[in-house]
Amino acid sequence: MTKVLKLDLLGRPKIAIDDVPVTGLVSAKARALLFYLAVTGEFHSRQWLAGLLWPNMPEADARRNLRGVVMKLRQAVGEYLRLEHDVLGVDVAAAVWVDVRVFQEGVLGKNGRFPTPASLRTALDLYRGEFLEDFHVREAPAFEEWVTQQRTYLRELAIKACMQLISHCLQAGDYAAGITYARKLLTLDPAREEGHQQLMYLLALSGQRSAALAQYETCRRILQTELGIEPAMETAALYEQIRADTLRPPFSHQSSARIT
Repeated sequence: MTKVLKLDLLGRPKIAIDDVPVTGLVSAKARALLFYLAVTGEFHSRQWLAGLLWPNMPEADARRNLRGVVMKLRQAVGEYLRLEHDVLGVDVAAAVWVDVRVFQEGVLGKNGRFPTPASLRTALDLYRGEFLEDFHVREAPAFEEWVTQQRTYLRELAIKACMQLISHCLQAGDYAAGITYARKLLTLDPAREEGHQQLMYLLALSGQRSAALAQYETCRRILQTELGIEPAMETAALYEQIRADTLRPPFSHQSSARIT
């Protein structure tokens, strides 16, 4: 039976083969190379990879360092690497599981299919934290820039998943679940005003009027502190509706409905 290489890269990175942690890869640049190849899912030239990880070295020295790192990878996870001529990659079509790729498929859909509430929930469960949390590589600014871009992109995907699940919850009248996803969204981006609006709305619809009004004050404080602005007119209008107790559900539904 084929052993599975598992890469958990959302949150603090973990490497395992058949759930047994791989502890031999102590080199940050060896791990960085593995992560980069696995997430991109592409083959890259040795010249490109050497420049990515050792940009300040002469090419000959950088390529020599790359050979040393590749040797360490082959010792630890060699059967999952593919070396063809002067290019290198991870065989992600084989027995390699990468949480980032599964997360993306859950939020964006796969093979032309739209995401479902179940796939969105599964994706959010995989989002344990920022991409490569607390992982840094010295003197590799291009790699660090790639990590930063991935973090931003994947965080936005997590926010998108929250928004879509909130929409499903509102349609089903499952306000408790909707509140959970709205709070998750605000954990990801505390200054996202739309998230505060959704949480206020859901709290009010679930009968927690005081909490909904308090959420407006939280929103106002965060926007002032982080952005130096007041809540938008739409947020203030929602607050007034809740305060006047004139808010109504968007449409009729059965209160016992749940998303599936």
